[in-house]
Amino acid sequence: MSGKRMADSDADGGIEGIPAKKARNLSIHTVQKWITENEKELATTTWLSYEPLGRDNVAALKCTICALYEEKLISTRNFNRAFIDGCTNLRSSAFKEHASSSMHQKAMVLYKKSKCVPITEYAPIAKALSTLDASTEVRVTRKFEIAYAICKEGFAFTKMSALCELQEKHGVDLGSGYKNNIACTEFVHYIGMGLRMELVAKLAKAKFFSIQADGSTDAGRIDDELFLVLFLDPHSEDGVVHDKFLTVRRPKHCNADGLYRCFERGLAFVGINDWRTKLVGFGCDGTSVNIAPGGVRGFLEESVPWVVIFWCYAHRVELALKDAFKDTLLSTVDEMLLRLYYLYEKSPKKCRELDDVISALKSYLEPREFPEKGGNIPLRACGTRWVSHKVVAISRFLERYGAYIAHLITLTEDPAVKSTDKQKLKGYILQWRDAKMVLGCALFHDVLSPAAALCKVLQNDELCIVSAVEAILRCTKAIEKVKTTMFENLPTVSKVLGRMKHGTSHMYQDVELSRYNEAVTFLQNKKNEYTDSAVASLKERIQDQHTTLLSDVLLILATQGWGKSDYVELSEQAVERLTIMFIQPLEKAGAVAALFREEWIDMVEYGKLYLNLVEDGYRSVWWKLFNAADAKKWANILVLIELLFCLPVSNGRVERMFSSLKLIKTDRRSCLGEDTLDDLMRISVDGPPLAQWTAKPAVELWWKDKARRSVQDERAPPRPTCSTSVSTTQDDPYTLDINDWDSFLAV
Repeated sequence: MSGKRMADSDADGGIEGIPAKKARNLSIHTVQKWITENEKELATTTWLSYEPLGRDNVAALKCTICALYEEKLISTRNFNRAFIDGCTNLRSSAFKEHASSSMHQKAMVLYKKSKCVPITEYAPIAKALSTLDASTEVRVTRKFEIAYAICKEGFAFTKMSALCELQEKHGVDLGSGYKNNIACTEFVHYIGMGLRMELVAKLAKAKFFSIQADGSTDAGRIDDELFLVLFLDPHSEDGVVHDKFLTVRRPKHCNADGLYRCFERGLAFVGINDWRTKLVGFGCDGTSVNIAPGGVRGFLEESVPWVVIFWCYAHRVELALKDAFKDTLLSTVDEMLLRLYYLYEKSPKKCRELDDVISALKSYLEPREFPEKGGNIPLRACGTRWVSHKVVAISRFLERYGAYIAHLITLTEDPAVKSTDKQKLKGYILQWRDAKMVLGCALFHDVLSPAAALCKVLQNDELCIVSAVEAILRCTKAIEKVKTTMFENLPTVSKVLGRMKHGTSHMYQDVELSRYNEAVTFLQNKKNEYTDSAVASLKERIQDQHTTLLSDVLLILATQGWGKSDYVELSEQAVERLTIMFIQPLEKAGAVAALFREEWIDMVEYGKLYLNLVEDGYRSVWWKLFNAADAKKWANILVLIELLFCLPVSNGRVERMFSSLKLIKTDRRSCLGEDTLDDLMRISVDGPPLAQWTAKPAVELWWKDKARRSVQDERAPPRPTCSTSVSTTQDDPYTLDINDWDSFLAV
């Protein structure tokens, strides 16, 4: 509220029966007097300004320095916009309190740094001292490389001293100093800073990008929010979509407001200030705090109205399959696999006994009946990649089924096992010897394998909408193929049946299966029901989100369809819808929307004439179009293409990064700071291999940061020094002779 509005509202009167409070008037002359009087103490001339009200009065007080560095101050604790928008508290105590705030002090530091002229620019001696000589540079570079190797291998910083000693033992000259864990921490900070600056430089060239986010709890019982950035560099050698680590931040609160503030702090920390003009997509999981209108989605759409919120497709696929197989035989199989896993998880004795049983079975069973290769211990059938874990666990169960049953039988005869546990084991054996369990595992392995392949694609670092949709279509076709294939001819089922011995009984890995014919009939009847349910659930989950947008993106980016008869008309409509949806970021990127249709038709005709649209693949075709000699003719429509490639699809890489985070921040390193964790994650995840990494940028940052600055606060005058020795010259009248000490002390 401005000062005028405040005055008007006060003048109108307050609540009935209570007289209105008189508005405080502040003259311009008084403010100018404040600025003069407080200049020496608060440097008010530099920052204190006012918003005039009429000719003589002041409506609000402002801080020009805080307004100048607003983007960099957002992450400051106790951030307040009062003196940025205009403070209506017209008292001297208000601006004095603002001057003492951490936010204002940080702004003043940034202002001083911007006005600072490095001493090396005008002092020849300082310039000579700031130049890193060749021998020192070699020694420092070696230490930086040791620190980088420590990060890449996940070692503790305390290993720095031992590795430096080892290098020196081998005759490597490392110089003196900077060989302990403190130096390693400092080096890692500058290595991370260099990689971060490299990423910011790439994002500055990119016209658009998307952010992917997810949260988890680390070993220190602290909530961490991971952010990745998705962007396209169409002129690079590979021309792929880049999915890079952006930052890891700690939200103060895990509600919508806390996560959004954490998102803003993360971007400010990295140094991305123009995100409101470049952000086109936000990838997250399906929790209400993210995708609900009152969640992070609402905050983002308020700042960036055109942003597209994508619920991770990998999560949607897994949820679809869970819905499809709920309360089916797979639930029983899942429970069996989990019990089997926990039976061996924390028992080395049982694991040793199982190894002995497997060795015995290998000695008299044929390799086709009992595979020699592969692990022995049952695997956990759940995890981050639910489908993939399930398929691998089922495969292990089928390969070592005979050993598991034989070992369970020996446990029921072991006198050391409690009677209650023996009864449970007998119940497990009875249930697991049912042919429905073995053949059901084989059937679900065949049904879930295409979905596992799909999830693997959705976790690809270079994923875009076209490759994701192609993988989904391949998955649904593969599942539908299971429906049309005879039960006995399915790959895993036929392999299991080939390992069986059929006669008066049905033996699988030396275990007699019960109710075999009944199991075959049951699964033959249920096979089509399972496949239909899986395909229907997948399609339903995919159609729930941005169906029209996906269709339009496919029409534009999937170049293999350009040759169809009705393609031009359909694609023009898609271009028109996408232009309307993203008109603001497109115009801010310099594109002229009026030229889209003309350039699109010309580019499609060029592709049909000169490019192999089918065999080359859509990625290769688009790289050739972006780098063609005629690319300037399509400069505007190619801006839209770059935007479409930046839309997020899956958060698979974010999920994998949490595994890296848990390897970095272990129980013994649970006190790692936020910035140090960010540096370690950046080096571990996106840092190049040690052989390809160049230490020079990080060394230069470190060396320049150590140079003295010309603009520093005034130092206090040195204290007068006192002499520690007593003069014994005869000219000093106050000198005590050693013979006089006794009488002096007695006095």
